[in-house]
Amino acid sequence: MKGSKLFRQIKADRTYLLKSYLKDMILMSVMILLFLKTKAGLNLELTLPFAFIIIPFAVMNGLIIASLLHNTSHNNIRNTVFNRVIGEYCGYWVLYGYTNFVLIHFLHHQYSDEELDPVNPKGMSFIVFLTAPMRYMIRAAKKFLFKMHGQNSDYKKIMSAQTIVFHLNLLLRLILWYLLLGKSLFLLFFIPGFVSIVAVFAHINYICHKQTEKGVDIQNLNHNLYYKIANFFTMGGYYHKNHHINMRLFDPRDLEKSRSHSKIHIHAINRL
Repeated sequence: MKGSKLFRQIKADRTYLLKSYLKDMILMSVMILLFLKTKAGLNLELTLPFAFIIIPFAVMNGLIIASLLHNTSHNNIRNTVFNRVIGEYCGYWVLYGYTNFVLIHFLHHQYSDEELDPVNPKGMSFIVFLTAPMRYMIRAAKKFLFKMHGQNSDYKKIMSAQTIVFHLNLLLRLILWYLLLGKSLFLLFFIPGFVSIVAVFAHINYICHKQTEKGVDIQNLNHNLYYKIANFFTMGGYYHKNHHINMRLFDPRDLEKSRSHSKIHIHAINRL
C-alpha cells in the first residue's frame, strides 16, 4: 500500500481507518480462537543456556523486520501481493500494524521535522523519545486526521471509537504472538525482537535528524562498528539522507553506486 493511496482513502472516507481496524480485530479474534481450540502454538520449553543463543538471533531478526517493514511501506518489493503480505507480517511485529506504519511513515516524509512529523524528536532526549514513541506517533496522527476531517462532534466520536479499537488490536496481536510462540519463545524471541525494532527506528529518527543552527541536517551514518553492523542487518537503515533523497531504493547504500544515480528523485514525496 502506497502512502499516497492510503492518504486518498482516508481523505475520501473518514471511517476508513476505523473499518480497517475492525477488520483486523475480526481476523485476529478468529485466529486466537483457532489457536485456543487447536493448541497449535509451538510451546517449546527452553533451557537457560539456550536463551543466550536465541536472544542475539531475536535482535538480528528485529533489525531485519524493521528494514522489511520500512521497505514495504514504500512498495520497494516489486511484487505487489508479496509486498503487502510481507508488510502485514512485519506490521504484527510492531503490534500497531502495517496500515498504521504506512500512515506514520507517510507523514514523516510529508512533514519531515515539522509539527505533524510523528517521529520528530526535537527538544527531547533520546531516552524520552525511546520510551514513548507510540504516544508521539498517535498524537501527530490525530492532529493530521483532525486537520483533514475537522473537529466536529461526529468525527470526534469516530476518533474515540478508532482509538479504542486501535489499542484493543495492540493487545490482540500480543496475545497472538504468545499463543503462536509459547511462553519461552515469546519472552526470549519476540520481546527482544520487538525491543530491537522499536529501538532501531527510534535511534535512526533521533540520530540521523541532527539539529543545527540552520535547521535540521539529515545524515548518513556508517562511521563505527555499531553502524556498520546495524546497516548490514537493516540494509542501509542508517543511510537516512540517501533514503530521503531516493525512497525507491531497497538499500539506500546503493545511492553511492553509479548505477543508482539515474534513479534519483529529490523531493519524491508523490512516489511514496
